[in-house]
Amino acid sequence: MKFETLNSSHSKQLLDFELENKAWFESFIAPRDADFYSNVGVSKHIAVLDATMRSKSGYSTVLIQNDAIVARANLKDITGDTAYIGYRVAKNMTSQGIASLCVAQLIKVAAQQFSLTTLRAQVLNNNPASERVLHKFAFQAASTQPDFLRLNGQSLACTEFSLRLSELNQQALQAKSSLVSSKVGC
Repeated sequence: MKFETLNSSHSKQLLDFELENKAWFESFIAPRDADFYSNVGVSKHIAVLDATMRSKSGYSTVLIQNDAIVARANLKDITGDTAYIGYRVAKNMTSQGIASLCVAQLIKVAAQQFSLTTLRAQVLNNNPASERVLHKFAFQAASTQPDFLRLNGQSLACTEFSLRLSELNQQALQAKSSLVSSKVGC
């Protein structure tokens, strides 16, 4: 398993990943526009993310196993010393430490490549697994917005989490990253 910076060579793999996990993702987050789910749609999506990477306002990576994408991890809205993190893990890869591996990778990239000091994440209240992953890395709940969105006929709240990287013990992060990597065979 290895992380690769998302680029146009991942178009087919990304489309496969998104199509295979569409129903799974849409059970937790708002659906993508229908035109995303095509070769042209995914190519446009990658081009937008590539532009954010060139402008240093974003970073996108994919986790590859056996030539297939098993997870995505992103830094979004990089402004000053702050960014939002986000990740998607294939349904068949849940409960294997992949989300933790993604968060550890994003923390490392945020600190080393972007010199960020604060990371934020938003989690809908229908996703306690993501909340547990963030707590594992010392993210703290900062605010909650009730009625953030309606999904599958249900009104969901969204909690924003925050992590000051200066407060994160780098040795503990290295240990967590190593442990997670050994579990997933990186």
